[in-house]
Amino acid sequence: MIRAAVVDDQDMVREGFSLILSAQPDVEVALQAADGQAFLDGVRADPRLDVALVDIRMPVLDGLQATRSLAGLPSAPAVIVVTTFDDDAYVLDAIAAGARGFLLKRCSGRELVEAVRTVAAGGSILSPQITGAVLARVRQTSTSRPQASIAGLELTDREHDVLEMIGLGLNNTEIAARLHLTVSTVKTHVGNVLAKTGSRDRVQAAILAIRAGLG
Repeated sequence: MIRAAVVDDQDMVREGFSLILSAQPDVEVALQAADGQAFLDGVRADPRLDVALVDIRMPVLDGLQATRSLAGLPSAPAVIVVTTFDDDAYVLDAIAAGARGFLLKRCSGRELVEAVRTVAAGGSILSPQITGAVLARVRQTSTSRPQASIAGLELTDREHDVLEMIGLGLNNTEIAARLHLTVSTVKTHVGNVLAKTGSRDRVQAAILAIRAGLG
């Protein structure tokens, strides 16, 4: 059973997400909170939470501050940040703070449930719309001189190509078509790239690629 928390200062959003998740046979909404501080207090009281859906803009303590604070706790849920297009400037900060997923508030119930299950299983999730906005922002703020280096990572030529494609925001199917590979082969290369670059997910890898002058 996945034990989830829903954290949002808007009652309708919080209660709506909770109803959708509670209707699933493998999910229990164990905590609802209207601000980041109440969320942290709840986590300390119940260290068995697996996943938390956390809004960015909240009173008392916002979602970014709450996510950062989780790093100091011995047992903490994986965070899925629930955001809007207006908040895409905060997504990079949320990635650095340790968030494992990002969803738009207007996501479907199916997308919401799939995100919770994916992150609870150790994966990460990022709405394609947010991915595009984040990578565009990284490109805008990057100078012509590379801000990161991939030297010494021992990437093979093919892994280098895959990292470049990740930096362009391509998914596995698109990379496979571009490099004339099977999707399963691309998945293997992506896994190797994430491991060698120390990236938690492909978004972190994409940011590295852009800052290294590849994307």
